Amino acid sequence: MERAIPLVVDLPVLAKASQMDGRRYVYFEASREGVIDREGEEVAVDALWRSKDLFLSQGNLDINHFSWLGNPYGTGARPEYVIGLPVDVARKGPSIFVKGEIFSSRTPPPPGSNGEWADWFWHSLTELDPPMRWFPSVFGQIKPGGVEMVKRGGKTYRRITDVEWFSVGFAQRAQHPELPPVSLEPMGPLAKAAAYPHGEVARVGGVHLSWRAFAKALSVGVPVVDAALKRGVQALAPEDLEGAVHHVLERVLRGRVPPKREAIAKALEDWGVPKAVAARAARRLLRQVGRAYHTLTAGRARVRPG
Repeated sequence: MERAIPLVVDLPVLAKASQMDGRRYVYFEASREGVIDREGEEVAVDALWRSKDLFLSQGNLDINHFSWLGNPYGTGARPEYVIGLPVDVARKGPSIFVKGEIFSSRTPPPPGSNGEWADWFWHSLTELDPPMRWFPSVFGQIKPGGVEMVKRGGKTYRRITDVEWFSVGFAQRAQHPELPPVSLEPMGPLAKAAAYPHGEVARVGGVHLSWRAFAKALSVGVPVVDAALKRGVQALAPEDLEGAVHHVLERVLRGRVPPKREAIAKALEDWGVPKAVAARAARRLLRQVGRAYHTLTAGRARVRPG
């Protein structure tokens, strides 16, 4: 009778695993209705929310609005200052939150290029101690009739009610004095979404796992009790086995490998896992996934163990 392999969850390892996909995500509160900026303006939350599709489909993230206004200002557009793209926009109360992705270069970026500016920006957030502070500033074009004059507390200011939103610039000085700087940690309504990067989560032993973390737990957090499997696993470097599990599980989730034991075993073999080990690993992987599916978020599953 085949003995079951228990899943051991190492929280520090899993926390690290969730950040190992190489993507450069940033989070920020882009605007908050009721806050008057340094130019004496307030942007209605409805105005940005109506324009979120334009921002997501055509917008960008840049340094100091230089990609639109030039550096110095007024000298013409400088597209090399575009350092990323918006990924998601969420709304909570009077605030708009954004998840963005900073460009990553596949090859060394040319001097002065988007890739070099993106690397410089990312380095300032991740490799400096303390990290540099960057504050978001919304940029767009006000539509005709999209401004009204409002008087509050004895002061008159402009309230923007209709706008085409197509950029956020990062600057050293906060345009909105009450908004926090750009963060590497999800915030607001995006925090919950970020906990489930594929929209699917397994819960093992009361701990919620992304599928990426689940794959890592299967490869490095599972004690090997079967002698034949142990010999096969030991023939691989730990990072090779981990990479194989990550790779194959990602392909299953994306529909590129059928969620069947034979197909998964073949995919593991193609990745370099010995045939006997691949067959056993596929069987156990499906068993663990099957158990985890009972605790998945309702309606989110795309893989059916077979």
